[in-house]
Amino acid sequence: MTPSGVLQDGWIYIKDDKIVSVTPTQPNVQGQIVRSSDYIYPGLVDLHNHPIYDTLPRWTPPHLYNNRYEWRRDPVYQNAVQVPERNIVAAEFCDMDEFAEIKQLIGGTTTLLGISAPAFGKPMYDCIKGLARNLDWYSGFYGTNIGHEPVANPLGVTPPNYSLIAPNWPGDMKPADLLKYQSGLNDGSIKAFFIHLAEGKRTDAEAQSEFGLLKDDELLTASTVIIHGVGLLASDFADMSKAGASLVWSPRSNLVLYGETTDVETAAQQGVTIAIAPDWSPTGSSNMLAELKFASDYSTTKLNGLFSAKQLFEMATSIPARLAHVDQLIGTIEAGRYADIFMMSSHSPDAYSNLATASPSDVSLTIVNGMPVYGTPDHMAQAGVTTTEDVSVCGEKRSLNSQALTVSGAFAAATTQLGNALTGQNTSLGPIAECN
Repeated sequence: MTPSGVLQDGWIYIKDDKIVSVTPTQPNVQGQIVRSSDYIYPGLVDLHNHPIYDTLPRWTPPHLYNNRYEWRRDPVYQNAVQVPERNIVAAEFCDMDEFAEIKQLIGGTTTLLGISAPAFGKPMYDCIKGLARNLDWYSGFYGTNIGHEPVANPLGVTPPNYSLIAPNWPGDMKPADLLKYQSGLNDGSIKAFFIHLAEGKRTDAEAQSEFGLLKDDELLTASTVIIHGVGLLASDFADMSKAGASLVWSPRSNLVLYGETTDVETAAQQGVTIAIAPDWSPTGSSNMLAELKFASDYSTTKLNGLFSAKQLFEMATSIPARLAHVDQLIGTIEAGRYADIFMMSSHSPDAYSNLATASPSDVSLTIVNGMPVYGTPDHMAQAGVTTTEDVSVCGEKRSLNSQALTVSGAFAAATTQLGNALTGQNTSLGPIAECN
């Protein structure tokens, strides 16, 4: 899948961490050869996730909510999701991160955003390096040190009237943060500003008020990427378009929590650039592949086919790479890009529909930074991976590259330890993939 379309019977030549060439004929070079009739896609780019929570099972809300403040302070949510995560994250951070990233790799995601900072002010652990790229902590694009990414990812701006009801929401913007973000956007040290905003029904005053707060704080810029935006109106999308701001759409989680999702039809009409992302496993999708399938069904049944399968493909690859200002590095399959790709078995003659209707068991190989990290035993062997660990995905045998794992020891041991920790919190480890 190249920027110009499908290259039938093509060859991708990878050397070290980069794509050297994409050609219709076999290059005259020596190396490992993976031969397959599978489709080859650029790695999916997930701009909205909370991966540490992706270790938890799905949560079914007892009712719909008007805005994010309601469910975040609901004891039912806190006991099912927030408390278990908070109680184990300090001791289990690296196991949680590894499980979450492998969950993404299984679905072809090679880049993601949203890993929470460690608890209690601890510095980020070295285990953040490796497996998928983490745009907010360590992508591998900006040196070898952790935390030097030109990205900001606050959870949101809180309406003033909520300061007494729910003070100090974790991750919400503080005065010092505001000055930092304003300065970073002005001097260019922040290239991409992602912010959860208007996360609630279009009839909800609190959700609607947040866009005005964003503008008042001078944070609506061409570098701004609004996550959710469920409560936004046509005039808000017009302002976004004028400023050059963009949108990340997470339909499944929106519908589960609020019974409605962002008015992406109006956003598209106003010229707003839209990417797609799953939010998190508790109320969204387990990974980008599952969210693409959901969005495709929703577009067909509810939006009169607003987004084609090709558009959804772009909303999960080249568009989010552009919004994160890494489109010269990843997001497409072409010479000079980093070798972040995945392979998928063919069940449709149209490559775009093939992706939009896929299941996790269809993914046959995932490569990040030129390293095969996950795939079928046959593909991993062809790629030259000699030390692997078996993992079952939807009843199919798959292999992990043991050398790529970020936690010492086997992945099975890490999942056992993590499962025991969650059992101690009266919950369980969520599934590694959604198979139905």
